[in-house]
Amino acid sequence: MKKFFNIILIILGVALIGVCVDLTTNKLAKTDYNSLDAVDREAIAELCGMTELFKDRRGCSDVWSENYNLRDYKAVVTRKLGIIKGTTYAVNLNVSKNIFAQQIIMPDEYSDIAVYRFAYFTPFTFSLYNNKSDTFSYVNGERVYIDVYDSQSIRAKGTGSMEEVYVKETFFDAVESLDVPSRINASFEIKEENVALIGLEYRILDDMLVEDNDEKLHELVKEYVAVREYQNSKNLLFAKYRNQMEAREGCAQYAFYNISDLIDHDITYFNKEKDDSITFYSAYYYLCTGRYNSDINDYFNETGIAYEGAALCRVIEDNHLYTNWCNRVDANENDIVAPYTLLKRRCERNYGGYRDVSLDDIKRSYNYEEIISMARTLVNGVS
Repeated sequence: MKKFFNIILIILGVALIGVCVDLTTNKLAKTDYNSLDAVDREAIAELCGMTELFKDRRGCSDVWSENYNLRDYKAVVTRKLGIIKGTTYAVNLNVSKNIFAQQIIMPDEYSDIAVYRFAYFTPFTFSLYNNKSDTFSYVNGERVYIDVYDSQSIRAKGTGSMEEVYVKETFFDAVESLDVPSRINASFEIKEENVALIGLEYRILDDMLVEDNDEKLHELVKEYVAVREYQNSKNLLFAKYRNQMEAREGCAQYAFYNISDLIDHDITYFNKEKDDSITFYSAYYYLCTGRYNSDINDYFNETGIAYEGAALCRVIEDNHLYTNWCNRVDANENDIVAPYTLLKRRCERNYGGYRDVSLDDIKRSYNYEEIISMARTLVNGVS
């Protein structure tokens, strides 16, 4: 028994020495930004650049600034180094009184942004490193964004860049932290006509996104609203659910696309780089033929709705259909104002409505036989 306790004491002693060495090293070694590892410098620079970007853009409507400013978010990022915990930094977070934290001397362009490095053996950083799903945590009572980046590059969680994930997650957090109503419970019915109508919408939407002639755009909007209203009449609850999803996830995707341009990542619909982007109808083709890497139910009930909602935001913004339109969007269950709601209002008030538009004529114009044939392929594959 005595031998066992001696072993325990030795282990504790070694651990204590390790902690002391770690604390001392963290306080004294490489405390200047330029002396840090290149990957760590890049990660810090990206987050610092994000705070400056949003400081400059405060008040711009396209990022929903009344509810969301990235600069208001604190960040803690940890570098993954195999099975060993890597370096951890806090950006925009005051941890000066934490004995495990050491402030990093930043270059002039980032001198007003506080960056601290934590020692390796900090209990708090271990909890961050083991984080698998939560994107936010609390430090000194403050809600902070957290993430783990790769050992050799600043790819967040092995997926997108830290900037992309940071923008997207904090935007969604801002949306969800508001007084958001409970989500309407409805689901898309995977039936031949329902799927085909989505394909028909996609054909029109592709044209709307590139049309620069006002009169032609008006006609396209009328066609789109006519098809969608017919689709809505088949399942009123799902139509309401779809509007709510577009008002939340669709607008979030749109803001993300806008920011991706500003940070030179140029992400467009379906989260593709612009030089590798696909049209909505191409996505429909891939989906129906089993080449689109997505769960069918998830696509029709969430992913596809977010993409389409973002595209409608783009149509409204690029064609100046409403002033400060994003401030009108509301996901309140009793009065949902989605991007589609605004588009429909525009159609009714300025374009003479949609009821005189022939659905049969629209189908002929867009080769509906091909569209429904692909829908049949998808439905048969699911069944």
